[in-house]
Amino acid sequence: MLRTVFMGTPGFAASSLAKLLEKGKTPVAVVCQPPRAVGRGLKTQPSEVQQLAEKSGLTVLPVENVNAPEVLAQLRDLKPDLILVAAFGQLLKKELLELPPLGCLNVHGSLLPKYRGAAPIQRAILNGEKETGVAVQRIVRKLDAGDILLTRRLPILPQDTSGTLFDRLAELGADALVEAVEMVESGRTQFTPQDEAQATHAAKLTKEEAVIDWSLPAEQIERQVRGYQPWPVAETRLGNDRLKIFGAELLPKAPAGKPGTITSDGKTFVHVACGGAAGIALTQIQLENRKKLETREFLMAYRGAFPFTHLG
Repeated sequence: MLRTVFMGTPGFAASSLAKLLEKGKTPVAVVCQPPRAVGRGLKTQPSEVQQLAEKSGLTVLPVENVNAPEVLAQLRDLKPDLILVAAFGQLLKKELLELPPLGCLNVHGSLLPKYRGAAPIQRAILNGEKETGVAVQRIVRKLDAGDILLTRRLPILPQDTSGTLFDRLAELGADALVEAVEMVESGRTQFTPQDEAQATHAAKLTKEEAVIDWSLPAEQIERQVRGYQPWPVAETRLGNDRLKIFGAELLPKAPAGKPGTITSDGKTFVHVACGGAAGIALTQIQLENRKKLETREFLMAYRGAFPFTHLG
């Protein structure tokens, strides 16, 4: 059996590690990012990959810099035939890439060469793609640009958020990575160069871009609501407060008024005018420092006298 080292950090990578273990493809070591402070309490806790690896009794190397000389020395001592990477969060430099004789493989959450970079799952939803998938590729020094060993496709469902699509792609990616290892083991690998002319970049999300511009078409805003979940979550202003939008549906006909204008019966619905012919119905929202609520529950607090006429 091949001697592999697995590198990964968040849940997407944990799915791949779990599948490798399930199929008897146990790595000789797992490399991940060190524990980070998370949540409102900023409590330091290990990543999902580290937790799974330690629970499984694997050798774990939490490192700030995987290319540091002391880390390279540790990896060299492990004598891996192949390095497997999934959502690791650090770039592998030349010396590390050349360490395993069979190279380094990465599972990426898009149909490369489209959506190279940090946020391929979210950007696919934001851009209205109907299909996405995963690609297992040879790692080279240029980000996500290596030759492709295999791809697997997945439809993007109309109700998909980045969170739900992330979960489905994590499972698909895990299966693809196991298949890739089996291909390497059997010596039946055939790599295909990426078409650079088709390459696009999936930039990291920012909190700033999650602020809704109601002059945009309703279709785009609805995708933003789905694409910015679970982070940073689409938001707007309701009076003097921030309002996070967790659920929204398209209305075939826009409510009257300029973009951002609210139409509501004060009891059951909040409709918002957007740019273009369609509108948006808010279905699940959260006022700043309050609980997330369905719209009907949210309106109950105003006892039929919802005072707001505009968002943003």
